Amino acid sequence: MSSNFTVNRLCEQCGTVFVAKTTVTRFCSKLCNKRHYKAKERSQKMAPMDQVLKKVLEAKPEDQTVAEFLTVKNAAKLLRASDKMVYHLINIGKIHAVNLSERKTLVRRSDIDKIFELPAVVEIKEIKPPPISECYHMAEAQEIFKISESALFNLIKRHKLFKFQEGWYTYVAKSDLNKIFNTEL
Repeated sequence: MSSNFTVNRLCEQCGTVFVAKTTVTRFCSKLCNKRHYKAKERSQKMAPMDQVLKKVLEAKPEDQTVAEFLTVKNAAKLLRASDKMVYHLINIGKIHAVNLSERKTLVRRSDIDKIFELPAVVEIKEIKPPPISECYHMAEAQEIFKISESALFNLIKRHKLFKFQEGWYTYVAKSDLNKIFNTEL
């Protein structure tokens, strides 16, 4: 029972036109059949992974930077800086943070926002030094109060006394040093 008609088909794998031996033939050769089978197997194995990837790409990333308290990593992401930079800002006191445990540090979002606020402009009034006749220069103060140079500078620094330089000498008001040493000269 042979047929007297020819069936022209288009190969599903390579796309060439061929004369099919039966009405259900799909491929031009055994090689195209094998290639189609391998491609079908590969796509079946990859389908679950593609679905997971599609879900991840379609899902909106949760924006952790809108929370009131941020971890150091989220704060770094918000500032577009490194974790080390955020820890440095915490250490120098620009950002206040709370250590909940050894590995959990939280930063308040409002503290990060305060970094970017402009500071209030404060007018600094220039302090006019007292007349030199009412001041001791450093060597004079060392002789009168019988203390070393480093002790005198530490004392001035500790009590935040005003000192100024005039020419080669550094001066401090006599009244300030007399108050510290409780002397009336």
